[in-house]
Amino acid sequence: MPAVLWATMIFVISSMSKPPEIPQPSVPGIDKFDHFAAYAVLGALVFLALRRTHNLCIDRALLLAILITSAYGVTDEFHQRYIPNRTCDVWDWTADTLGGIFAASACAYESHRRSKTNR
Repeated sequence: MPAVLWATMIFVISSMSKPPEIPQPSVPGIDKFDHFAAYAVLGALVFLALRRTHNLCIDRALLLAILITSAYGVTDEFHQRYIPNRTCDVWDWTADTLGGIFAASACAYESHRRSKTNR
């Protein structure tokens, strides 16, 4: 459920013509950090959901979490094509995917580490 709620929050913000401003330094491309962070949370939540609800092995849960997070990023970018003042940007999707990879991989690493400790 947390992954679905987080994905819903991303969808709602993406549906806004003018999403809430987050105070940031005036650096070109800084918005990619927002994408990375939002999808890092999603990647971690999807990984944890897959491990808990489907009892998948760590490697399979990692691969599926990355694929699901990246696919959601693609659909989100496509969706933004139809929102006034928003654009579909391959670099946003890249940041989404990298965030998902980073966090899902961190969760997988921690799961591996815990399984070795519990033996």
